[in-house]
Amino acid sequence: MKKVVSVVKGLLISIWVLVAITTTILLISYNDYSVSEIGSYSIFIVDSERLEPLYNKNDILIVKKVAENKYSVGDNAFFYLDNAADYIFINHGEITKIDEVEHGEDAYYFGDDAVSYSRLLGPEKETKVCRGWGLLLSILESRWGFMFFIIFPTIFAVVYEIYSIVEEIKSEDDEE
Repeated sequence: MKKVVSVVKGLLISIWVLVAITTTILLISYNDYSVSEIGSYSIFIVDSERLEPLYNKNDILIVKKVAENKYSVGDNAFFYLDNAADYIFINHGEITKIDEVEHGEDAYYFGDDAVSYSRLLGPEKETKVCRGWGLLLSILESRWGFMFFIIFPTIFAVVYEIYSIVEEIKSEDDEE
């Protein structure tokens, strides 16, 4: 029975460590738009109905950015877009026109919206979807969620280890 408890305890601790490291890496790699960028991949949570019906709220999208010359008219892509209130959000649409600039970034048109290459996240065909996991990730990435599920358990584990070491030292002293 002790062996089963030990295995379950080890498994739970391993899962927690993996979640803590993953969440921390995603938070550290936030860009100016609160989207995690790791290498050429952007990882974000669908947080509104803007991207429906293809993607649902709380889906996690992992979008790979490709070279400028890989985009063509008719491709569907994700991009950052400003609205009138200077709020930047992620949108999705079909590239209707590409204005190639010789010494600068090309302009990609999504209907009336013009977007530079630096504001493209990537094409839809280079996107992986994790359906429904966004709610859990958004809780872990929130300030309170990170504090209660990552920081507090870490502090507890460190304090418990220090306590265990002190108790072990005391028991060795008592035996002598």
